[in-house]
Amino acid sequence: MPQSLSQTQSQKVEQQLRLSQQQLQLVKLLEMPIAEFEEQVKKELMENPALEEGALFDDSKEGADSSNVAESNDTGVDPYSDQEGDDYWSSLDYDDDDLPVYSSGGQEDRRRELPIADGGSFIEYLESQIVNYELTDDKERVLRYLIGSLDHRGFIDRPIEALTEELAFKEYLYVTNKDVEDVLHVLQSFDPAGIGARSTQECLLLQIDRKLKSPEASAQDYKQRMLLMERNIISEHYDLFLNKNKERLKNKLGLSAIQIDALFEDIKKLNVNPGFALNEAAGERAQTQIPDFIIETDPEGEIQLRLSNGEVPRLHVSQEYIDQLKRFQHAREKMTRGEKEGLVYTRQKIEAAQMFIESVKQRRRTLYETMKAIIDLQRAYFLSKDENDKARLVLEDVARRTGFDVSTISRVCSSKYALLDGRIYPLSSFFKLTRKNAEGQEIDGRQVKMLLKEIVENEDKKHPYSDDKIVELMKEQGLALARRTVAKYRMELGIPSVNGRHG
Repeated sequence: MPQSLSQTQSQKVEQQLRLSQQQLQLVKLLEMPIAEFEEQVKKELMENPALEEGALFDDSKEGADSSNVAESNDTGVDPYSDQEGDDYWSSLDYDDDDLPVYSSGGQEDRRRELPIADGGSFIEYLESQIVNYELTDDKERVLRYLIGSLDHRGFIDRPIEALTEELAFKEYLYVTNKDVEDVLHVLQSFDPAGIGARSTQECLLLQIDRKLKSPEASAQDYKQRMLLMERNIISEHYDLFLNKNKERLKNKLGLSAIQIDALFEDIKKLNVNPGFALNEAAGERAQTQIPDFIIETDPEGEIQLRLSNGEVPRLHVSQEYIDQLKRFQHAREKMTRGEKEGLVYTRQKIEAAQMFIESVKQRRRTLYETMKAIIDLQRAYFLSKDENDKARLVLEDVARRTGFDVSTISRVCSSKYALLDGRIYPLSSFFKLTRKNAEGQEIDGRQVKMLLKEIVENEDKKHPYSDDKIVELMKEQGLALARRTVAKYRMELGIPSVNGRHG
């Protein structure tokens, strides 16, 4: 059957949403926490000579009406025409009059030094392991104090007697030296191995002992013998080990030179600074926690909000570049090729500076309106700091109140922190998500976690509960959950599975 070839022409209408260059820039700025934002401002100042800085922000000017902010993008004036005036160019700056101090009262704003939280993850990781141990309230307080007393290496650098005195003096906790010693042994069983050691020697011994108890060492006789010899070297001949006196060790232990070298190489693999690994991991997981918002409350129920300016200076377009552009414009007809290129370059730099200033302004307005909405929606919690007063709140609630897109709210709330009455909170902590139980009813995740933790703490350590058993116990308490939901909450709390909790 013959085939025929033909051409057809068709039209296709397609609608695409494309972000402008300024919108893309704003998206990036919104995602940045204050420390990263400071660096971005410095970078823009270095790369664009038409962008200049003035003095640092003056907090005394905060409180001005935000409706007075000059909106240079809405002037309707062509910055490259001959009709622009000095009033237009003078609006191309960014100062601290952009936003008011949000306050439910009329308290005078006071500038305070912003605290910088430590990496946090180092302490939090260790404290998350406390749930695996059955401790009295006093012993748990001692354990938390010991964790807080670790130095950067993960060591306890003070004698037991000094720690006992500190607990009595600072914590009003009266315990014996033996009590502190017993709790220290609990800390030394935490991960990573070697944490809580009082010396490098003890740190090495803790790690060797941990290896001796491992299934690998139990299953391999040669590995166990090797670890026992390493323990003998560190515990009985530590000075010879430090001085690398292999010859004397060989004679004392009756080993060959090859065996001694192998033992030394294996000991070298141990970590003499267990705290370093945790601090490095914390550095990778989280940036330094500098608050983006400062919130203060008082007993009368007033809440005051202001944005943290950090080290961000006032920004404005260079007057020198503005004057240069005007000179080019007045001599357009007689311009050489080089002067025309200079005109294009000057325009581009001024335009980029203006766009960055407007993005910075919009970033501040967006952050301010978002945080204000969160405060309004969680007012009871901000005043009491009581989890029971936290209302259900999701990103969509804040988006509806502010008029911003949910993706915008998400960018604002990620990697941002608020200083609330002297304590730093991640913005995510102000939201309250609920999940549905097996019957489709919404449940409070905080209540589930509290009950789950209580069940595990009170279980028989020799016969811990399975997830299925925990489901049954929770159902008796009025919480009907699926087994996978219980497992998810258990993992969020850092509680091992039944096999990992078996005593």
